[in-house]
Amino acid sequence: MSDLDAPWNGDVNDAVIEEWRAETSPFDRVKEVLLATTAPRYAGAIAERARVSEPSARKHLQTLANAGLAEREDTGRGTRYKRSRETVAMGRIRELHAELTKAELVDGIRDLKGKIETYREEYGVTDPDDLALELEAEDGEGWAAISRWRALEENLKIAQAALSLYDFDPDGEHGDEAAQSDDTDTSRGAFAGETGDLSA
Repeated sequence: MSDLDAPWNGDVNDAVIEEWRAETSPFDRVKEVLLATTAPRYAGAIAERARVSEPSARKHLQTLANAGLAEREDTGRGTRYKRSRETVAMGRIRELHAELTKAELVDGIRDLKGKIETYREEYGVTDPDDLALELEAEDGEGWAAISRWRALEENLKIAQAALSLYDFDPDGEHGDEAAQSDDTDTSRGAFAGETGDLSA
């Protein structure tokens, strides 16, 4: 039996990691690990996952933080990093723009505004911060409403940003033609019934 015919006894994960290392730069790997990081991590932990040295990870993380892709957190024992809120929001904006038609986004925005108005009428305040000033510490239902209200407002901002991409033409090449090609299919409704946090 030749070496080519012999069964392979290696670790699939190790093989995938080696292929990843061969096809990417250290910066790309640090960036990829960072963008998958939701909780703050020290440079050493990110370096281990990105298969780079800790000094290299720290250098690339500083670059990513300066570019607004990473957030820094000084713990007194060192600096921890995680993906920035702006990065998460921009990713969700791009996803919504790609997944939903202009008409679906308009429907979704109308639905979000209606839900926000319901909270305003129910509690007699204009925003969740005003409601927070009126609540007692033990009012669990009220604090839960504040959390849901803030999520709705965050989702509204993201949906409005995704909608604005339909009219964004930095080179001025499309003019009225882009507006006329608007897809009016609303078969998926307001975000296809999605009620979760669009910024997650």
